[in-house]
Amino acid sequence: MRKKTSKDISIFLNVRKDSSRCENKMLRPFANSTLIDICLEKVSRLDWHAIYFGVYEDIFIEKAKKYKNLKIYKRSYDSVHEDIDAKKVFEILNYIPTTWVLWINPCHPFLRVETIEKAIDYFLTTPYVSMTSVKKASNWFYGIDGKPINNIDVIIDTKRSDFIYEVAHAFHIYRRDIMLRHGKPWFNNKNNPHLFEIPNIEALDIDTEEEFIMVECLYDKLMKKEQEV
Repeated sequence: MRKKTSKDISIFLNVRKDSSRCENKMLRPFANSTLIDICLEKVSRLDWHAIYFGVYEDIFIEKAKKYKNLKIYKRSYDSVHEDIDAKKVFEILNYIPTTWVLWINPCHPFLRVETIEKAIDYFLTTPYVSMTSVKKASNWFYGIDGKPINNIDVIIDTKRSDFIYEVAHAFHIYRRDIMLRHGKPWFNNKNNPHLFEIPNIEALDIDTEEEFIMVECLYDKLMKKEQEV
């Protein structure tokens, strides 16, 4: 396989207004802003040749207009109302021309531009065909059959117990054609995806009402501290 270059990867967001677990989470007030505004401002600072923004509702289009480096893709009604068929959900991939895509999750307000840049730079220097963001989880884990996944030796101190990697869903990098053909980003072989560890604070994800409240409080407090320094 030839060496990958920056021209081989496009960055994209894929958003919708409706959310079943946390109502209107992209657009409701979040720490004097919104999750989507925080994310758009962040990706606008990436010096990248192609950043795509998949949207359906006009309010997202209006928010994106002030960022000149965003290419807006108008999603179909079926795309934003689909939860199972990934090929429909990510129909934007038919519009993106590059071999690889980097999907960024706007529900991670702590994810830093520097982390995204570092992940891309690392991916371009490796032979891996896919990569995903992960965090270390230091706890005791069991499968649905009740068998232990880690901590086989029953080490009581969780700081010394074996950790496992948990997918953070902050971003994924994968081959565009794999998702379009198979409706999945990779095949879960070793290093497919390759695991790229990010700080736990950047892995904080908002899926539920409780997470929205907790992450907003933490973000508001830590961002104020950062601005005071």
